[in-house]
Amino acid sequence: MKSAPLHKNEQQRLLTLKHYEVLDTPAESMFDDLTDLASRICGTPISLVSLVDSNRQWFKSRVGIDAEQTDRSIAFCSHAILQKDVFEIPNALDDERFNDNPLVTNAPDIRFYAGAPLIAPDGSPIGTLCVIDNKPHQLTEDQKQALRILSRQVITQLELRLTNRQLKRAAKEREHFFTLLAHDLRSPFNAILGLSERLANTAETLTPQRIIKSAHGILSSSIRAFTLLEELLQWSQLQIDQKQLTISSEQLRPLAIQSIDFLSDAINLKQLTIDNHIPRDLLVLADGTLVKTVFRNLLSNAVKFSPEKGTITLCATGDENTIEVSVQNTGEPIRPSAAQQLFKNAVDSTQGTQGEDGCGLGLMLCQQFINRQGGCIWLDSDFTAGTKICFTLPSPAKPALH
Repeated sequence: MKSAPLHKNEQQRLLTLKHYEVLDTPAESMFDDLTDLASRICGTPISLVSLVDSNRQWFKSRVGIDAEQTDRSIAFCSHAILQKDVFEIPNALDDERFNDNPLVTNAPDIRFYAGAPLIAPDGSPIGTLCVIDNKPHQLTEDQKQALRILSRQVITQLELRLTNRQLKRAAKEREHFFTLLAHDLRSPFNAILGLSERLANTAETLTPQRIIKSAHGILSSSIRAFTLLEELLQWSQLQIDQKQLTISSEQLRPLAIQSIDFLSDAINLKQLTIDNHIPRDLLVLADGTLVKTVFRNLLSNAVKFSPEKGTITLCATGDENTIEVSVQNTGEPIRPSAAQQLFKNAVDSTQGTQGEDGCGLGLMLCQQFINRQGGCIWLDSDFTAGTKICFTLPSPAKPALH
């Protein structure tokens, strides 16, 4: 038996599969109808919508078989996703790749297999629509074309299913989000208007120190208002547009530096020290724009909750599979009651060490952005010298073929 090698773009392929939010979900008639139709057209007792995960093939829909999944190492579909067209094995006993495969020598006694790859819009093959028989078989050209058409319909249904789930989530968040936003936008704009009016009316009589203080107040409120508006645009893009990610190998340190520079005025205002320990040559497999958004949100929170002259520290380590990043700040730890709500939804805002307002949306955005790139994010509850948020992203290191 010969196991299939990994796909040349395996990390991207797995990210795309995870993006569909379909693994380990219950059976759905939209997919069952397609497998039933494939089985009838091709004249086979078994048909599957098989999704190839990192270590298994999992069946979203199945006809004629009870198993819900098998190991990837023995999966015919692991070979099929490496093809651009229908992958057909007329008689597995005559093929050295499969003649001693447990799926051939034992139940379900596969002899014939034909699988059309399920190719997502970004070109990633996430699985197959396959038909199987326990006796030798061969498809006609019309049957192969039907299998190709049905495989495209599987992808269409996955896209529609994902869009529907995303719209439901957006509707659930919308009311609470806009309530928070309406409240929190008033605060910085009121501050900007009030300070600007006072400065315009009394500038001639104010001391230079008072003018500088008022200018800093206007700047701080402007930064907060801009950040809130940016979060609104980010949220809208994520929940409504659901743009395709642009995943590539990115240097992590420059993304962090650009985010630090973006917040430099707020950092200088509190006289904070930034210790950036992210290695210069460390790479991640990610969407650079989304990673910068995550950094900006985490750094903005770190600035907000750091005491004057405090320290914010960025670190990153990794191996050939995963990069782990942390952003930590000195100061009081997050309250246990607030910690339980982090990342779950748009939580009520909490004032910073100098009364800075916030809408509580940023960490929810961070979680969704990190999850979409195949990572996870969490609060390090063991860190007691302040707050430490960690997240992971895939490493661009090429997996070893086997």
